[in-house]
Amino acid sequence: MWSCFCSEWAKLRRCQILLVGLVALTLCPLVQYGTQLIMEPELRDPNYDIAHLFSAVVWGNTQMFLPLSLVMIGGWMIDRETAQDTLKNLLCVPLSRPRLLGAKLAAVVCLALGLGVYSCAATLAAGRLFALPGWSGPVVLAGCGQILGASATTALVCLPLVLVFGQRRGGYLPGAILTFFLGYSILFFKSGVLLSAYPFSAALILVGFDMRGYNGATAAPQPLLSAVGLAAMPALALVLLALSGRWGRRPLPARAARHRRGRRR
Repeated sequence: MWSCFCSEWAKLRRCQILLVGLVALTLCPLVQYGTQLIMEPELRDPNYDIAHLFSAVVWGNTQMFLPLSLVMIGGWMIDRETAQDTLKNLLCVPLSRPRLLGAKLAAVVCLALGLGVYSCAATLAAGRLFALPGWSGPVVLAGCGQILGASATTALVCLPLVLVFGQRRGGYLPGAILTFFLGYSILFFKSGVLLSAYPFSAALILVGFDMRGYNGATAAPQPLLSAVGLAAMPALALVLLALSGRWGRRPLPARAARHRRGRRR
């Protein structure tokens, strides 16, 4: 399993699709601060500082930029084995389909953490570029910690989506679009069970993010319910991994089956 993971990680570093995630997370702090610049002067926050930028980046990453990037890159990692006709060679190693997909999911989680580190650096660079006030060690550590925590929880939310759309030829593109709308739906859950249990909301709540200033939440979240909602996603991914072994066993065409029986005789 470890060697398979290392192989997937080595292949990922040479893939140009990785630029999708890097560009998206570079744009996130720029877009979030840009919204302040395009507002009417009376609507701008006069106290906007680096802490506000960190919070805005956590929101933007979890709602849109990171899920879209992870599902597109992770789905492409799975789809490329079929598109480039290398799956049959890997399964002859022998390497089971669940182990192969599990290694790819592990690479997606590590990629999310790597993109989280990159997002911290991009946010700090944007804060210096825009000369935002409020710099201090605790503020930077808290902001970076929240970005990394949200990256990890968002990766767990995206695992089943990566599996479902990655195993369909070319499905990672519509999967990324659907994931964008799933993340955007956080705006509509302001109270009730879905505020806490909806996986993308849970990814934010469990890292201590206050959504009241972003989606107008009117009720206090329930962390225990959020933990259940988040845990359901990797659990679903494990079920899909177990089922992938059966999906990979396709019956032989009738002619090939007769030829194999003849060789055995």
